[in-house]
Amino acid sequence: MRYLLPAFLALTAALSAPAAPPDLKGKTLDATFAELLPAIGKRETAAQQRWQELCFAVGAPGNEKLREEACKLMAAKLDDKTPKPARLWLLAQLQRIGNEESVDAIAAAAGDTDDEVREAAVRALANNASPKATAKLADKLADAKGSAKVGLLNALGRRGDATAVAAVAKELAGTDEAASVAAARALGRIPGAEAAGSLAAAREKVKGATRAAVADSLLAHADRLLKSNKAAEAAAIYAQLNTKDEAKPVRLAALRGVIQSSGDKAGELVLEVLASDDAGARAIAVGQIEGLSAGALKALASSTDKLTVPNRVLVVTAIAARGEKSLLPVAAAAARDADPAVKRAGIVALGRLGDAGTVDQLLEIMSSKDAAAGVATESLAALPAEGVNEKLLAALDAEKTPARTVALIGVLERRKAAAAVPALLKAATGTDASVRTAAFTGLKSVAAPEHIPGMIAAFLKSEKGKDREQAQEAVAAVALQIANAEKRAEPVLAAIKDTAKDRAADLLPLLGRIGGTDAKKTLREALAGTDPALHDAAVAGLCNWPDATANDDLLALAEKGKDAEKVRALQALTRVNTVLVDRTPEERLAALAVLKRAMELSTRDDERRAILEGLGNVRQIETLHYVLPYLDQPALAEAACKGVTGLAHSKTLREPNKAEFAKALDRVIATTKDKGLADRAKGYKNAQ
Repeated sequence: MRYLLPAFLALTAALSAPAAPPDLKGKTLDATFAELLPAIGKRETAAQQRWQELCFAVGAPGNEKLREEACKLMAAKLDDKTPKPARLWLLAQLQRIGNEESVDAIAAAAGDTDDEVREAAVRALANNASPKATAKLADKLADAKGSAKVGLLNALGRRGDATAVAAVAKELAGTDEAASVAAARALGRIPGAEAAGSLAAAREKVKGATRAAVADSLLAHADRLLKSNKAAEAAAIYAQLNTKDEAKPVRLAALRGVIQSSGDKAGELVLEVLASDDAGARAIAVGQIEGLSAGALKALASSTDKLTVPNRVLVVTAIAARGEKSLLPVAAAAARDADPAVKRAGIVALGRLGDAGTVDQLLEIMSSKDAAAGVATESLAALPAEGVNEKLLAALDAEKTPARTVALIGVLERRKAAAAVPALLKAATGTDASVRTAAFTGLKSVAAPEHIPGMIAAFLKSEKGKDREQAQEAVAAVALQIANAEKRAEPVLAAIKDTAKDRAADLLPLLGRIGGTDAKKTLREALAGTDPALHDAAVAGLCNWPDATANDDLLALAEKGKDAEKVRALQALTRVNTVLVDRTPEERLAALAVLKRAMELSTRDDERRAILEGLGNVRQIETLHYVLPYLDQPALAEAACKGVTGLAHSKTLREPNKAEFAKALDRVIATTKDKGLADRAKGYKNAQ
């Protein structure tokens, strides 16, 4: 903090320092204005732009004398001797920087016969910081008519100056409805008891649009009072408007205010409204539930049995949204309700409000055949309280039913419960296949690198097939947490060294999933050895390899391996070289070269089709050149169409090669039998 303080003080000083005076290029402000004025407002904008920049500069703090001088210069030129465009431009500048020195001149312009000039002057007075501006605007009200009067009233409302209340309030009773409405709105923008009192006094005397505007403005006063923590004063206004005599929108807005200003009594009021037959009022009451005070919410929750089912659901949902933990018993009771909708809302609320003591109730629902069992699972997964994981682990230890065990493991996985690792390792060696699969899925999410040896031990106890695939994926995923890629395979390499020879073959496919230099060396040694089991396992490991760094080994297998090995090697080459990842142009060209060789080695059309489709992710123009001829081969044309369209998806490749892609996409559109693919091709072509 001691290092930040000097910088903060320096910044504060810089911000509060006087602004530099404008650059007048050696001339006086008077001379500059006289030079620029003849061109201000004309088609060429350089002069008015220059004067505007000067006005911005003199309006900055520290240039008060220059600001006043500039405003006096402009004020002196507001009469009708100055062309109208220039007057409008000068008034726009005075609107931004004018003060008391310009009020009289602007007020004179506000009486101009030209509507545009008059309105610009009124706007300038509305923004003027001098109290005199309020008086000038108010003085003009008596003689003004029509839109001119409306403009003055709007300006007075914009200023929000209480000294204008009396003058504005007189217009409420006028015969010009537009002016009366403007007066009502202006009084709504002027804070204070006098303006609110004038509106209240006029409320019963006016009709139509004026009455509506009066009501809206009274609501604005009440809302301001409420925000200022003057709830009692606000409530009095809301109460006046919350009657059947008012238009429905006003009455409902007033009801909202009544609820918001009622403090702890608001709960009883909401309860009363929810029990009524007024749909609009009920909607307002529902919308206020989440904002109720703790006391009001408690009062409401204690009487939910008096509400209809939809409203009970809304109340319980609001309790959950508020996170009002003191109302946990209400949520628990709702979760036991006979009505499915209320029960569901209660279960959801338990997931937000509950504690460790809630676990048993949720487990009971989750383990039942109740339609809400899935909701209970979601709530258990979300339950934020301490001690929940411990109770879930105890339940897992005691559970004997595979389906429930799987569900509990799923909850612990979603909770990212690291403490569950020992229990999951135990479950991973169990007798039920579904439990083993769930356990390894959970370990994939919650285990850490230090748990890999235990996971390998569990993996070695798993059965070949789907079980082992899940286990391999889990170990490989946890190994990825090790930052140094070359160290990720160390736990598996250590296990291979320490285990019996016949079990080493079980670990080689897993080793391939993880990768790394030492892993590749071990696989090569096994591949070159005389043990058939180790050889086959090494082939599986290389075909599991996660990236293109084993391309040479896979190509060798595809060239010289047994038939089954060739097929697997070609599939692996296609997978690692067509995956859509960030690559340099050199890496993409290398992948293209490998895939060309794979095409040469392929003996089956399904292999060739997979390569051609995958080439859509090798985004080089050379790839397009390679794929295009295959559009002429009926057995491979559809796959080639997909490859070309995949390449066209890349805007960075397509844009620099528009002509080539236009021709290629035309061929795709003419060749493919897949309407969706044709539409995509048309879209890429039209986007060029």
